[in-house]
Parts: sequence; structure tokens; C-alpha cells
Amino acid sequence: MDELIIRQRPRLMEPALILGFTGWMDGGSVSTGTVGYLVDRLNAEPCASIRPHDFYIHNFPISTIPLSIYTSEGKAVLTSANPLDIAAVFRPNTKIEEGVIRELTFPKNEFFCSERANVVLFVGEEPHIRWGSYADCMFRLAEEFGVREVYFVGSVAGPLPHTREPRLRASVAEESLKARLAGLGLGYSEYEGPASFTTHLSYESAVHGLEMRTLVVDVPHYPFVEMPAYPRSILRTTAALNDLLELGLDLVDLRHSSKLVQDRLDALVEENDAFRELVVKLQAVYDREAADPDDELLRRLMEGIDLGEGRDE
Repeated sequence: MDELIIRQRPRLMEPALILGFTGWMDGGSVSTGTVGYLVDRLNAEPCASIRPHDFYIHNFPISTIPLSIYTSEGKAVLTSANPLDIAAVFRPNTKIEEGVIRELTFPKNEFFCSERANVVLFVGEEPHIRWGSYADCMFRLAEEFGVREVYFVGSVAGPLPHTREPRLRASVAEESLKARLAGLGLGYSEYEGPASFTTHLSYESAVHGLEMRTLVVDVPHYPFVEMPAYPRSILRTTAALNDLLELGLDLVDLRHSSKLVQDRLDALVEENDAFRELVVKLQAVYDREAADPDDELLRRLMEGIDLGEGRDE
């Protein structure tokens, strides 16, 4: 069975493809939030999908989890973890009523097309397995629709205080692809470690005649503040795409959402001494790194910040 399902072929002229994934780089809902916002604002319609069934691990392969660690009264406590709790994270969701299976829900991987903006938008879950086959679905869609440019937007949690502008960084597979990003006020990523699926996709894209660029923005890491979405970072990535692709969007609604969250966090700074101290430290790191962008200096400055401070207050 074909894993790429094309439902309709809109009238597009070498459109850009914009990707958003849950998982590895979706902190603050930046990846899925940016693309979801564009789907809504550009009135994009579903046009294709990737069948999810064989790209995800649905069964956690061990019956016992030997250890988990949590804190209680300031002490580390070791205990056995419930394997069913772990398995529940991986398995598809179902709904059964009076013995009848009403729903069985797998991860969604959907493409949306906007003829007006000449873009294809994708929201999905980063595949667990068979990265090559999943990437082939992307490349086939790009060929079928005449895509030449691909953009992934994502985020990383870092030493960003909410009082400062989120930093945007890019990565590309070839040096020549940087020229398109001039004028966006971004930097370029320095990283060594576990790779994301989008890095794999970017690395392979040139072979398929595609220019892929990855845009990654900072989101604040406040361990004791519940913040599932961070509109200010979504605004940063959306504004960059708006300029790059000349989408012509007025982002006043995103600016309003960003201001609401900013005001709430500012109020918390006034109420909570530990949070205020953390924000002051993060501001010092941010400002020092902006003046002297040295990765080793940033690492040393970060060693002095206890991100867990104030967690129980």
C-alpha cells in the first residue's frame, strides 16, 4: 500500500514546503504552532497525507522498567516505574463504547495547500523508525507538487529570559543556501549530538534537487512554570517565513498573544523572589552572550544558574 496519499492537486507554481513536527524540536509548540497558525491564516486545505502505521513504535519492548528517579522533600527517591505508563505513551488511542470500537487514532501526518500563498504546509509527528521511507514520502510529494524550497521551523529550550527577543538560528546542508537568509537577523547553529529527522531530511534534500533550510528559535526553560506554548517564539519564526516567502500576513494577533504571556510572566516575576532571581541571571547570560557570542563563555555562565531553584515554591 502506498504510504503517500495525494487527495488533490492544487494549482501551485514551484511552492515552498514548510514543515512542523511534534517531538524533538517542538518546545513551546513552536514547530506545530507556527505551521498550524499558517494553515489557519492562509486558509490552507488538506491535500495529502502520509500513512502513519509503519513509522512508529507502538509497543514498548520490555515488561519491566528497572528504575525511575524523583525528588521528595529535597531527596532523590529511586523506585520501579510502571511499564504500562511508558507503553501508553507509544500506543495509538482507542475509544470503545458498549463493546464496540468507535475510534482508533494513530499519529497524523497531514499536508495542506494554499493556492493564494503558493505554499504547502505539513504538520506531523517525527517518525520513530524507517526514516528513509518517510523521507521518500516527503521527496515524492515535493516532486509531484513542484516544490523547490523546504523550510523546517523548530525550537530548543535554552537560557532565554522572556524579557528578551528569542534568537533565531539556521542550518543548511550546503554553504550556498545561506544567501537566501540574509537580512533575517539570525545566526547559524553550532551543535554536535543526537540528530533529528529533519537534519536527516536536510542532509538528503540536495540529492533530490531541493533547497532545505532549518530555522530554530530559542524558547525559555522555566522548570517551575507551566508554559506549553510560547507565542513570542512562534511570532519570531512566523515573521521570518512571512518575510522570506512574502506571505503578506498581518501578525497582530500573534503579537497580542505574545504580550499577554509576557504580562503574565512579568507579574510572576513581581510575586516570586526565586523566579525573579532566575530571570535576572538569565538576562545577564543573554546580554553577555549577545555582546560576546562565545560558546565556551556561555557554558561557563550557565554553570552558575540553578534552573531548578524555586521549583517547590
